[in-house]
Amino acid sequence: MKKFLAVTLVLGLVGGGVAYAVLRTPERSTCMRVAELCGVKDGTKEDLDKCVADIEQWRKVAGEEPVDKGMKCVEEAKTCGEAVGCTAGAGIKGVQGVINDFFKGLGKGMQ
Repeated sequence: MKKFLAVTLVLGLVGGGVAYAVLRTPERSTCMRVAELCGVKDGTKEDLDKCVADIEQWRKVAGEEPVDKGMKCVEEAKTCGEAVGCTAGAGIKGVQGVINDFFKGLGKGMQ
């Protein structure tokens, strides 16, 4: 959960000016959308790359569904608070999946 909250903060650092300098992927679009909604204008390409890497890492940990839903939610958000709420909700859903998998593995290990 802490990692996902860090992603949320990094998302806020990415500036809109970077949008024209890079190819658009869903992850990059998500990072830039949060920056746009939250009024951040001074982000760097390094900030954007870190944000994208964090989303990709979260996808490996939490799975496709929560990350995809979170990114779609951010795409449709109309305010900064709503976008941050989208990322937090996706983070909680992802953690829920990780916890479920943990207990599934724990049960198998105890047999």
